This record gives sequence, structure tokens and C-alpha cells, in this order.
Amino acid sequence: MKQFTYVIEHMEPEITGWPELEYKNMLKHVKLHLSHLDPNLKNNMPESLKGAQVSTDSVSEWPKEVQQRVLLLDPASPHELSPEDAENYDYLLFGGILGDDPPQDRTKHLGPKQMTTDTAVLVSQRVLEHGIKLSDLEFVDFPEIPLGKKQTVELPFRYLVENGKPKLPDGLLDLLRKQNDEPLF
Repeated sequence: MKQFTYVIEHMEPEITGWPELEYKNMLKHVKLHLSHLDPNLKNNMPESLKGAQVSTDSVSEWPKEVQQRVLLLDPASPHELSPEDAENYDYLLFGGILGDDPPQDRTKHLGPKQMTTDTAVLVSQRVLEHGIKLSDLEFVDFPEIPLGKKQTVELPFRYLVENGKPKLPDGLLDLLRKQNDEPLF
């Protein structure tokens, strides 16, 4: 089975909270490359992300022959990602810019609803590496997650369903509960 490299263009000066949980979740399942990192961040990666490949350069700076093997996941693309796309690409790019003039038709979408980055990565992996069509995957949109006896939070994204529940990154519920307990003022 072909293994892809899943590239995240990380534009923030640090990685904490929700993004760290998502990246950590991705690392359990795929070969992850964090590009466009601040040099200080690259040299001081969180311990939980030490397994990721990291670089300070943007994918747009990669050699053209490598860029030709990069697929950009773009919700505005007219083309849905399919198992047949696996033979044409080696890298999947989430976030960032991979533009060509004229356009090279290297964009695909994962359906009509916005997903978290880790969900998009896991969905892409199932489609490309496991040959599962998007229409055969089970999703839940905007799940309501209990935080306590009388408190819930609606997550404004589409998630994969696993064992009847939204597939959330480990630690997310604890993070949401902690954020919910913080004062507003």
C-alpha cells in the first residue's frame, strides 16, 4: 500500500492547544510534515510532535518536480477526492498556497462541509491509502458534545464517525472542558 506524506502549512509562531492535539492525532495515523514553520518553533517543537518531519520552507518553495506530485485539498475545487487520485500524487497539502499560472488542476475537495484538519487528513488517508470512496464513509456534522451534566458545546465541523461517535483527537474533551471553565472576563 502506498503511503503519502500529509503536509500542513503551519503559519503560527507556536503550536499549542487544539492544533497540537490535532497534529498529535495525525501522527498516530500518517506520515506528517509541518512546513513553513518559524525557525524558532522548528528548533523547539513540542515533545508530542517529535515524530513529524518539519521545515521552515513553504511547499511553494519546493522544487517544481516535487510540487507536481502535491495535491491541494481545497473546498472550492470542483473535483471530489477519489481512490483513483492515489496514483498521481505523493503529497497532500492542507492549508497554504500551491498556485500555478496557468492552473494545473491539482485540487480536490472532501465534500460540502468544513472538517477539522485532522479529520480531513484521516478522510484523505482512507480514500487514497485504503481505497474507500467518500460516499462510503460515515460522518456527523456539527456534533453536540457534553462537557458536564448540563453543559454542551456544538463543534462547527464535520467529523468521521467511529463506533457511533465523532472521531475526536485524544485530549480534546479535556481541553474543551478546561476552556469552558475559564472566566469570560
